[in-house]
Amino acid sequence: MKSRLLIYLTLGFPNDEFLEDFVRALPDGIVDGLELGLPSSDPRYDGPKIRSTHGEKNHFNLNQLNRILLLCKERKIQVNVLSYYSDIENSEGTTLSMLSEHSVREIIVPDLLIDYAESADAFISRLKANGISYIPFFNAATPDRIIVKYVNMTDSWIYYGLQPSTGINVPVNIQEVVSRATSIIRGRDIIFGFGIRNGADAGEIIRAGGHGIAIGSAIVDDLSRHDKMAAILKISEYREAIDSAI
Repeated sequence: MKSRLLIYLTLGFPNDEFLEDFVRALPDGIVDGLELGLPSSDPRYDGPKIRSTHGEKNHFNLNQLNRILLLCKERKIQVNVLSYYSDIENSEGTTLSMLSEHSVREIIVPDLLIDYAESADAFISRLKANGISYIPFFNAATPDRIIVKYVNMTDSWIYYGLQPSTGINVPVNIQEVVSRATSIIRGRDIIFGFGIRNGADAGEIIRAGGHGIAIGSAIVDDLSRHDKMAAILKISEYREAIDSAI
């Protein structure tokens, strides 16, 4: 089975026009999906690079979401949305209606199980009622019982962080992290992200049993310079790393 490569992009960064041009320029088949991050006033589990892409919520207009979703549909690129619950808890109904109207079918909510655990079960039920699948987000600090509970409550793929946040370089034993995840989570694709530093890390994840990777921090500098080709070259290197992993 082909290993999956997902790319994280904060909506509105560096601007809407460039982001659309970048998605349009992606070579066919280079990525298996896009994570579209809704700009956050408190992206607490993102590292410095991704946090910088949110800058004062970067003035993104939710009404512009439809344009990039239509482009992804045209390019046959799967899409999920990443949003912090802290940003939507007071406008949840409006946000879920907007996502449903724009045919968003998957959402990642990094702070839900950590900071809003008491709200998680009811929120996941409301997502289902709106036709949206909750993608559980776990990391090495997530207790086994929490992993088991939310794996059983959902039917999507799983997002598993190597690190507690993106763009940090705390030493981590990739083999141990992946082995723990795959021993607890059975019969589901597990995509690893949050802390993949290079192609060597990506290849090691696949060899250890991961089903794919998600990257974002690696291309932030290129995107901030409006350098599409440099970002695509970097993505190609990750694609090659996971495709050649044995």
